[in-house]
Amino acid sequence: KEAAYRAFLLGTKGGDIEKRLASQFIARFSKQFENLREESFNCILDLCDDEDVAIRKQAVHDLMQFCKRIPSFIPRVADVLVQMFQTEDASEMHVISLSLNQLLTLEPKATLAGVFNQLLTVNPENPREHVMKFLVDRLKTLPEDKLSSEVEEFVVEQVNKVLHDVSEEEFPLLISILSSLKCMSTLPGRQKLVAMITEQALQACPEFTPTDPACVAQIRESVKQAALCISKNVHARELYMYLLQKVIPKIIHIPDTLEEDKFSLLRSTAELANLHESDLSALTASEQEQCLQYAFDSLVHYLPELPNASVDAQVYPPLEGKTVPEKPVFPTGLKLSELECLLCICCQLGRVRPQYFGGYSSEQERESEKVQLGAARLRQIRPRLQYLSQVAQEYSQSIAGHLEQNGHTDENKAKIVAHRLVTNIPNLVRMFFHNPPMFQTNVTFSWLKTDPIISPGSKRPAVMANLQITDSSTRSTMPRREQPRYAPPIGRWSRGNQPQNRAPGDFSRNYRGRGRNW
Repeated sequence: KEAAYRAFLLGTKGGDIEKRLASQFIARFSKQFENLREESFNCILDLCDDEDVAIRKQAVHDLMQFCKRIPSFIPRVADVLVQMFQTEDASEMHVISLSLNQLLTLEPKATLAGVFNQLLTVNPENPREHVMKFLVDRLKTLPEDKLSSEVEEFVVEQVNKVLHDVSEEEFPLLISILSSLKCMSTLPGRQKLVAMITEQALQACPEFTPTDPACVAQIRESVKQAALCISKNVHARELYMYLLQKVIPKIIHIPDTLEEDKFSLLRSTAELANLHESDLSALTASEQEQCLQYAFDSLVHYLPELPNASVDAQVYPPLEGKTVPEKPVFPTGLKLSELECLLCICCQLGRVRPQYFGGYSSEQERESEKVQLGAARLRQIRPRLQYLSQVAQEYSQSIAGHLEQNGHTDENKAKIVAHRLVTNIPNLVRMFFHNPPMFQTNVTFSWLKTDPIISPGSKRPAVMANLQITDSSTRSTMPRREQPRYAPPIGRWSRGNQPQNRAPGDFSRNYRGRGRNW
């Protein structure tokens, strides 16, 4: 028997027909020859590298049969299947995906061990992104009895290892894998996920380098993924402090080629400021002032300079003999989006440390040196803030007129967002003009989508509200349909024709029964 089986092993070196037959026989009888299992596996493995697609597909199918009979080879087979994801043949890819999915259902932990072994291997030709997408899709559909807590812990451990060296495209895929796990749906799980994201980001970029696109993308994507998990009970304190102390001081040095990344970092910092006010309160006064100084310096950098006489004539040209422009001319280089974010950040920080802008809670505190310095600091930027507010209000009126004429259509989405932006800026600026400054107004960020609020008791929209009436006058002049008037009964059915003495059993409508005296 062993001699005949060795003939099957030699058949993998023959022609195409011999290779396919040999592969089938090896998978079927390999269990009976324990001393030849390793050689049998290597023979089928050689067929996975064959030039013929049909032979490779047959070898993949037989590897599955080999695993079912000898489960100890499952991690190695999963490793091989992951390497075969490099194929460009659609039918072969379909067979490989089905086989790997079957292995995942058969033995999840052993299969994942082989998959992650390949993901952790340094190989430029390794199809890591393709494999990660496969895991994102398949782990969601895995039955609960297969995806046990032990398997989930193994996935978390392995993903944490892979996170130490990932590309910008791979990072969100790995976070999606973790987010799909049941153990990560709880509050402790979400907090652990945020901690993993933070640790990975701070290890990759201990110092923020604004001119390095990889560093900027790393922090941007980390903050973006962490924000998906943050809630009232899940914080990202370390990541938020990194943004305030490392990113905001260098935000102005991010080049124009990374404009979208810069805006994303500013928006994320503004959003996190609303959720971490208590964390700011826990800082020392000097640490709070340091964070405020970073945000204030960046705000001053983006604030428009006051126009002189010649510039004023250029920004606000005379109207005589000229048509009114559709929208006002802005000062050169005005960054309204960045200003909205930095104003929000300064307002949130100013709420925690109002003394930085001259705020005080008592007359005794009003005379302190820090409050006096804050008041002088605020007087320095108030003219520029007022000028910014005027420019924003003029632009807001221009956009409002355009939207009133053209409506809130899909084509005007950008103008709708711009209108929210230039409406927010005067509201934020107004907080700096209270004496003392008051940072109590809540502003909805312009980049956030807001759902229409339906007040309680409002009427339900009519079912036929979408129908259009071509002639409104026809509705008012159309005569109503004649309704029949009520005529009292006459003759034997009238009340006057009823007998005075009622006989037993003679029911009348004047007596309404069931003991009710109406």
